[in-house]
Amino acid sequence: MKLSVVIPTYNRRDRLARVLAALSRQTLPLESFEVVVVDDGSSDGTSDYLASYDAAFTLRSLRLSNGGPARARNAGVEAATGTVILFIDDDVEPSDSLLAEHLKAHQAEDNVVVIGPLGSLPHYDDPWVAWEQRKVEGQYAAMLRGDWAPTFRQFWTGNASVAKRHLIAAGLFDPSYLRAEDVELGLRLLKLGLGFRFRPEAKTLHHVERTLDSWERVHASYGKAEVAIFSGLGEAEMLELLSGNWQRLNPASRWVILQCLNHPRRHRAARLLLRSHLNVARRLPLPLMSEKACSLLAGLLYWQASADTLGPERARVVFGSAG
Repeated sequence: MKLSVVIPTYNRRDRLARVLAALSRQTLPLESFEVVVVDDGSSDGTSDYLASYDAAFTLRSLRLSNGGPARARNAGVEAATGTVILFIDDDVEPSDSLLAEHLKAHQAEDNVVVIGPLGSLPHYDDPWVAWEQRKVEGQYAAMLRGDWAPTFRQFWTGNASVAKRHLIAAGLFDPSYLRAEDVELGLRLLKLGLGFRFRPEAKTLHHVERTLDSWERVHASYGKAEVAIFSGLGEAEMLELLSGNWQRLNPASRWVILQCLNHPRRHRAARLLLRSHLNVARRLPLPLMSEKACSLLAGLLYWQASADTLGPERARVVFGSAG
């Protein structure tokens, strides 16, 4: 069983260098894996860097015009020669045993998707990045406690592996998704009968950097994308799932979001106020208030995008008569 590591990258040459250096330190024998880097139209010299990189392992690089992570990963999968594909991102630093842990999981059990953690750095300058990492770490902790088992919704390709034959059978990533393309594919892998396994030993460090504008776009994109993805479960289950997510928000957040939902002026005012606080919080330590501001701003963006995508009738089912 051979492992192929597929890494899409775009204008992150310096961060990619850290990833490749970590891959050269793997406990897995260097001849037992390959690395396929797909340059998604970078303009920062990534292509030249890869062409001159003296790798200790088998390294192949592809260059595409910019088309998004789904298309880039598909090209990497198609070029890979391994039986198991490990996806990592170009800002994810592998632990020395990352590849060995993924491979052991697939050797022990067939027909599974293996998910490893995106571990946090000791500190992130941006409060919205720190908040997002805490949310992700909370999901890992819940899975470890056995509160719930991993699902397709945790198929995050910053650190996840699956047999190539299953990816091909599922039809690979859908390039029309620029966000949540991994979760969408995860649902199709579930429908093929694959199980999902969380392997905490498959460790990484997530060197994530994201502007506030980019972070906002991510949450709005997820609000739109998840309506389409969950529709793959059937209309009734999609509405039930979104309704459950909505009801799990704390009442105060639900109230604020409902006051802004489909009211552009209120939405804009709330968003600007929360953004102002978070920009101040980059310079002043306001952890509790930043936590609340991030949660509320993410909720405003996600649920407005969801409502827009659902349309009035389905939104009323999810939010109640106020939606």
